[in-house]
Amino acid sequence: MWERAVAIGQQVLWLHTYGERYADETTGRPYGMVLLPCDRPRCVAEIPDDAEAMPEKLAYDPVTQDLWVGSGRISPVPRAVREYEVSGMNVLDKWFGYRRRNPAGKRRLELDHQFARRWLPSWTTELLELLNVLGLLVREEPAQADLFNEVCAGPLITVTDLTAAGSLPVPPEATKAPKATSDAGDALFDL
Repeated sequence: MWERAVAIGQQVLWLHTYGERYADETTGRPYGMVLLPCDRPRCVAEIPDDAEAMPEKLAYDPVTQDLWVGSGRISPVPRAVREYEVSGMNVLDKWFGYRRRNPAGKRRLELDHQFARRWLPSWTTELLELLNVLGLLVREEPAQADLFNEVCAGPLITVTDLTAAGSLPVPPEATKAPKATSDAGDALFDL
């Protein structure tokens, strides 16, 4: 189970970093190449990059799996990808919120009022990359759920087990803060 948990963790970290961490060709995690193996989302109707057509909202059709970005359209986007959340926050809505015609966020300073007046083509590329990452994360969820259930159903390590293994009780010297020396620097991590 430990090895499976490590492998799943490496896969998730590879995805969260867009392939920059835990890349490993032998396990199907190439550096910087996070792509669904098939049914990748693609831009089927261009997202206009003129100021008048700057997108104001995302729309989604679960039947056709179309994600509408203003008058532009990306497909296929499975419902689980469109609804993907982290800590109760919808990832696509959050990403788009800072790129729409009237971007999200408070405007306290003059610089806060400076934002793109038209859709940048690089944003379409970013969105497609994000959709691939989310699609692969959705595919990992069943393996994560199975492992979680297996861990929860497995045996517990008791205080008696930890005591018998010599891990408990914690020796007193391990509970004390390190002593400061007279030549201690001001650096945060100096010991």
